[in-house]
Amino acid sequence: MICTHGWACNGGQFIELSLLLAKDFRIFRPDLPGHGRTPLDGFAPGFNRYADALVDFALQHKLARPVLLGQSMGGVLSMMAAASGRLQPRAVINLDGSLPATEKTLAGQELIRRWADEPDFRQRLAGLLRKAFFLPAERDARCDAILQVMCSAPMTVLRFLPEQVGDLRPEQILPRVAAPVLYIGSAAPRFDPRKAAVSIPHLRLEQIPDAGHFLHVYAADRVAAIVMNFLQPVLRG
Repeated sequence: MICTHGWACNGGQFIELSLLLAKDFRIFRPDLPGHGRTPLDGFAPGFNRYADALVDFALQHKLARPVLLGQSMGGVLSMMAAASGRLQPRAVINLDGSLPATEKTLAGQELIRRWADEPDFRQRLAGLLRKAFFLPAERDARCDAILQVMCSAPMTVLRFLPEQVGDLRPEQILPRVAAPVLYIGSAAPRFDPRKAAVSIPHLRLEQIPDAGHFLHVYAADRVAAIVMNFLQPVLRG
């Protein structure tokens, strides 16, 4: 199972979920370029480039039929990797990734894009993400640590997503995913479930209504239970 982190985050955020799934899977938690311990080194952030990097990671590690699991941007990239035709994943699991995005999600990203050149951009970003991604009960030390990581990311990483998310074409990406697909939404899903179901006939939709965007951190046990329930028939097949 390849666990792909969200925008400006890192693979370390999957540690708790990995421990819950490690009995059944060999878990990989890579840091994408410009995230965590992987430097940009000239890499130009972009959805297609990151999806290609995810596919390349799987091929380099000779993972013939991995389960692709991603949170937020990582969920989007997992779907894009599965749609690329370069991999044959056993299943794809999207934890609150915005494909297709809701209008509210797109409006929030547009606001971030407009703020990018302001001197207090990172402060504004932290405030917006705290409100949008974390329920009141989740605004704790873990929340602060996640926001610190996100708002310390390279500026090219922070810019690319709000600049490019509106160019994604879910109606072209999602129907090309042949593997079984599970979407797990938060209290306020970042994806549009109705549009997703139209584009993915074999989609299974779940929701954890009392968890914010970081489901894999604040509701790891429930995410693991839903994932294993979904994967049992897939693995038997």
